[in-house]
Amino acid sequence: MLRIYKKLKPLYKRAFAHKGFKRYLKNTNWLLGGQIFRLGIGLFVSVAIARYMGPEDFGLYNYILSIITLVGVFGQLGLGELAKRELVESPERRDEIMGTCFVLNLLAGGVIYVVMLALVAVQTDRTIVLGLFALLGSSLLLAPLRCIELWFQAQVRSDLSVVATSLTLGIFAVFKLLAIVQGAGLIVFGYIFLLEGTTLCILQVFFYHKYFGSIFKWQLRWSTASAFLQQSWPLILTGLSITVFLRIDQIMLGAMLGEAAVGQYSVAVRISTIWYFIPGILTISLFPAIVNSRNHGGDGYETRLQAYFDLSASLAYLVAITLSIIAPWIIQMLFGLEYQEAGAILVIHAWGTLFAFLGTAREAYLMAEKMFKFSMYCTLVGAFLNIILNYLMIPSYGGCGSAVASVVSLSVSGYISSVLIIHRNAMLKGYLKSIFVPLKWLNFIVK
Repeated sequence: MLRIYKKLKPLYKRAFAHKGFKRYLKNTNWLLGGQIFRLGIGLFVSVAIARYMGPEDFGLYNYILSIITLVGVFGQLGLGELAKRELVESPERRDEIMGTCFVLNLLAGGVIYVVMLALVAVQTDRTIVLGLFALLGSSLLLAPLRCIELWFQAQVRSDLSVVATSLTLGIFAVFKLLAIVQGAGLIVFGYIFLLEGTTLCILQVFFYHKYFGSIFKWQLRWSTASAFLQQSWPLILTGLSITVFLRIDQIMLGAMLGEAAVGQYSVAVRISTIWYFIPGILTISLFPAIVNSRNHGGDGYETRLQAYFDLSASLAYLVAITLSIIAPWIIQMLFGLEYQEAGAILVIHAWGTLFAFLGTAREAYLMAEKMFKFSMYCTLVGAFLNIILNYLMIPSYGGCGSAVASVVSLSVSGYISSVLIIHRNAMLKGYLKSIFVPLKWLNFIVK
């Protein structure tokens, strides 16, 4: 260990002496600290709710939420990453970019919300289902204010977003626990969901007004809207495909096996995907640095990308191996014997972490290179493969079959597909090699 420390010490000193590195490190620490806080509170509350509701009601809640998340992609219009890139490169156009995104998202979200409720009202006579769609679907109407968070990220001021989300989570965790104590029904949890989203938006607007200016200065510019929409359609399909990866399994399980199967699968996926904040934090914090190094040219761009790929793979292996070992124990300890089927699902689904982490890292590269269409094609193929595999495997293998479908489709979409363009993008060789990063670390330790 002493030998490893001596090798790493000079690297640490050089890194921490860099002013830019310190800035991004501070931002990353805020994101990491906030996520750890929300991870602890959110997991505790989720466990309490899952135990209280039971597999069937918990499955219904997550089934509806999965559908809303899937259709919500169309309301976002693929503008998120596109707008963030523009805010990083042209911060002086802030009011124009954010105003345009807000109006476009509001119009799209409102139309989708109305159409969704109309379709649900026609297809079901269960009042509780329609009520939950109406309340949980409120996220479609609140989503336009997400552009504020994009500005915080572009300015490396994620501390503001962390404070807003953590404060909101803490307050409404108490409300959810009180609802459990009072024996509340699903509709009450739907109202809490609505109030929680509204409170978060209010806090974000408050911080934006305090540090950057008024949202009433935002401007809609049709030329900007037209340019965004022309570029964003591949990102809409990409976002839809990513959401399919995360949600279609629960939707198909609910349609084919019932709500209880969704409940079992949901708790396993919650434990597996809860770690997905890690590559998200790295992307949020390092994306501005990656874009800037690309614009300035030189070796810094390639070096930063390779380090990012290797770091993502290393963290993914750590999570996947740990979850595979403790899966049955952690499920039984947290959720009880009622959810014991989720243990085997978690063992399989945990290995999707490797390809999810690497896929997030590659997405940062593709965004920097403006390779929107390739990203779209990869995620579309993976999404279709996921649907097909779920259809074939769910009847015979249930939740475990759905977990296998997710891992295989993630590997094809986020990793194997890189082979197709490696002849045109030499840096993807480093990306493909990053999956063997355990050998690199072993070699580093042995030397």
